[in-house]
Amino acid sequence: MKPVIGITAQQRDVATSYGAQPATTVTLSYSDAVAGAGGVPVVLPILDPALVPHLLSRLDGIVLTGGGDVEPGQYGGAGHPAVYGIHEARDQSELAIARYAAERKMPVLAICRGLQVLNVALGGDLIADIPSQVEGGFEHFVTGNGAATQAHQVIELEDGCGLARLFGTTSLKVNSLHHQAVATPAPGLRPVAWSEDGVVEAVESKDHTWPLRAVQWHPENLVGTEPAARSLFEDLISAASVQAANR
Repeated sequence: MKPVIGITAQQRDVATSYGAQPATTVTLSYSDAVAGAGGVPVVLPILDPALVPHLLSRLDGIVLTGGGDVEPGQYGGAGHPAVYGIHEARDQSELAIARYAAERKMPVLAICRGLQVLNVALGGDLIADIPSQVEGGFEHFVTGNGAATQAHQVIELEDGCGLARLFGTTSLKVNSLHHQAVATPAPGLRPVAWSEDGVVEAVESKDHTWPLRAVQWHPENLVGTEPAARSLFEDLISAASVQAANR
């Protein structure tokens, strides 16, 4: 039986014959990557946190997706002019999802905002804006044609960490579509990858029995060209298959 993977969604307005309407959306890059790795993707709407256990108990794994910024008050931060895309209901829903998954050691792939949500959910905080708050920090929010699909930034991984073993290397080229990052890691997490300016690019759980991969780049956009990106989704499906068999 193929494992069922929940993919967190965001709210966007979509054009209809009767005007713009709010919709639950996930870009096909996420669901295609999950399906391509052998999983069954299920889009998770923005939920009342009280409903999270009822839904996640029926799933075998989670993808925490990218998107706008986490509201700074969620981690005791101050406002910043560069903060964008705040959606309080999405924050509440995904923080609850991250905590539920952590408590039950569900297989998780956290991507970009997803990594940040995970860190905040477990007690960490964030850099609100890398270029203005990190000394020597460069622009990580690369835009324009091909920005999502081209690997253009080099990161270094801790020798011997789970991601380095998965990728078979301690140096990796990735895409870069973020302006925030982990500041203080949550107590149960540890940084294992960094960009050239010292910004955290991946974290792992200190509990090695939790199948967690959390990365700051967007592997869902690189699965067609980068073996390391495909391996992240394959690893999620492998762990989720074990969860499905034991459920």
